[in-house]
Amino acid sequence: MGKEDVVLDRAAPSLVDRASATPSEAFDWRTPVRFDPSLLKKLIRGHETLQARLTALPPIFKSNRAEACREAHDCAAQLHELRRAEALWLYPVLSRGLGADPPVWRQLVKLRFVMNGCARHLLRSLEDLARAASDATDIKPATGAALKALAEYRQRNETELYALYELMDPRATVPASAPRIPRK
Repeated sequence: MGKEDVVLDRAAPSLVDRASATPSEAFDWRTPVRFDPSLLKKLIRGHETLQARLTALPPIFKSNRAEACREAHDCAAQLHELRRAEALWLYPVLSRGLGADPPVWRQLVKLRFVMNGCARHLLRSLEDLARAASDATDIKPATGAALKALAEYRQRNETELYALYELMDPRATVPASAPRIPRK
């Protein structure tokens, strides 16, 4: 197990479980694009874990500044891992399901830009938090800013992006009056 595996396992254990993955479950360029009914639960659980870690930082800072700084950096690594999971598993399903309708496709592309902006804002907040911890300044304002950025990021993900992903579920029944999303 390399250094990268340890970081990924600590950052998002519910998303990365390489020890139990079989070759057929491992992601590569030949992996078919498919809907995963458990993906959203895993992503939301990752967001909840990130929120809990951020909330726990001020008490850690009081007892061990170096550990608080490491924890802030680990939170950024966890965000990257969550974003990686979205890029590998969520966006391809959305692209395939919505790509046949150009206006809907353009809306998806715009939404992805918005989500990238939210993620960058959250990442900058985490960097500010790590800097405050390393500078030994009060981290409560930086923690509050990071929690606010995370709340915005989660809200946009869950109400917009994840709602679209749920529409891609091939097991879902769609009322006759509802518009059908073309599937390839």
